[in-house]
Amino acid sequence: MANIQLAIAADFLLAEKLLEILEQSELAIERISAVELESFGEEHSLRLGSKAVEQIPLEEVDWSQFSHVLFAGKMAQAEQLAQAVQAGCTVLDLYGITALIGNVPVIVPSINDEMIANVRERNIVALANPQITQLALAIKPLLQQPIQHIFVSSLLPSAYFGDEKVRELAGQTAQLLNGIPLDDEKPRVAFDAVPANVQGDESKLPFSRAFELQLAKVLPNLTASVTFHSVQVPVFYGISQMVSIQSDYPLNADELSQEWQQQSWVNFNQENVVTAVKNGEQSEENEENILQISQLLSKNEHSLQFWSVADEQRFSLAFLSVELLKGVLDYA
Repeated sequence: MANIQLAIAADFLLAEKLLEILEQSELAIERISAVELESFGEEHSLRLGSKAVEQIPLEEVDWSQFSHVLFAGKMAQAEQLAQAVQAGCTVLDLYGITALIGNVPVIVPSINDEMIANVRERNIVALANPQITQLALAIKPLLQQPIQHIFVSSLLPSAYFGDEKVRELAGQTAQLLNGIPLDDEKPRVAFDAVPANVQGDESKLPFSRAFELQLAKVLPNLTASVTFHSVQVPVFYGISQMVSIQSDYPLNADELSQEWQQQSWVNFNQENVVTAVKNGEQSEENEENILQISQLLSKNEHSLQFWSVADEQRFSLAFLSVELLKGVLDYA
């Protein structure tokens, strides 16, 4: 792969995770810098292996110094993404804020890689929403089969809605455990579960136009067959999904489990149910970046159900964005 000049435009925590994954990759990176979409603070520094990574305040960045940008900004920062493109960068949009643009491809690596070629249209390619990514990778062995309906219940952690929600959950939990009541005007996130649309970013939720368009770009043959229900839960990291699949044709659970065991980035657990917390602990201990699937049940020959979990920060954003970058470089 050719040498690249890479900018990571993200918050500090995601930038840190991206650098961890890049260190494990075989990419030949000639230059790498972190652009502070939000100030990291003087106490925060980043490293790639043994080398310090240059940190550039957003107002000081010269996008023309980079060939590729991993851009994890919100809609309000779309102008910065546009400036990077105008400066000649190829931009990987990690939060899908450009998904509504018709000729911007939305990719789940290994699912619709052939669409990466369309990056040439605007020099932008978007990584699919973590909810879509998690579902697509799990049902990959079934994509060539006729499916009647797929029901997905997504349990979304605070991190899905941003670092601010993680801090809010930690603060409210500590406050309540110390017997201090919460301000009645503040939305409750600790020790409670609510429909995700009550407190979430609408662009990330299944009823939004952006989400639906992403789904249509990734799984065009299944868009009308998939129903998502999303609930925000008091978990810091890790999306959990309960997936039920119905088909007019037979669905073989044994064959599906065997295909999962041969699939990259997937770990099928025959005996144990893996939760978001267990997955986070195992991933950190083993330095694994995988989708965990468990509790595969077959109610009848036309219906299957399974449970999946993935770290939406380390796996669905950081790991898969580096895989997407590899794909973009292959198509260059």
